[in-house]
Amino acid sequence: MKKIALLVLLVSCVSLFPVCADDFTVEGAEPYDTKVTPQWLKDLRRGEIITLGSWPFTLLLTSLGYSLIQVGAHNFDFSYMRNPFSTVGGDYSESETLGLIFTSLGISVGVGMADFIVNLVKRKKAEKNNSRQMENISITPLEGGNDFILQDRNPEIIFGNLESAVF
Repeated sequence: MKKIALLVLLVSCVSLFPVCADDFTVEGAEPYDTKVTPQWLKDLRRGEIITLGSWPFTLLLTSLGYSLIQVGAHNFDFSYMRNPFSTVGGDYSESETLGLIFTSLGISVGVGMADFIVNLVKRKKAEKNNSRQMENISITPLEGGNDFILQDRNPEIIFGNLESAVF
């Protein structure tokens, strides 16, 4: 009976939160502007998210790999196969647990750094291609009118990207 009363009380308290949240407004709040945040800070945040997001998976795979190495080191005796989900406490000693945690953290940081470097290289390559395309285009006005003729010094560039050109 007490469990049912506690459950009803919990559900009623939780259901009140959305009702109270509608009354809360912030006066003078400015909308979020994406142009204010520098690109390096966005890249750093992305790397942080990828590092922290990959850590549970690398911890699981590290503990699974460690268990498989232990099985192989003991002539494939599967009694040495440990539960990969019990890294904290459980089957592993304290030194093994710390080793698994720090190894998985190192791998996660490596994954985050690799993503950071790949995105940096892609962005620099795209900027280089965009600047190269803009160097080859010149616009000259017609006599007596407001129309423009697009003159391209390198016809391969303009015809390859005609769908994305803005006139």
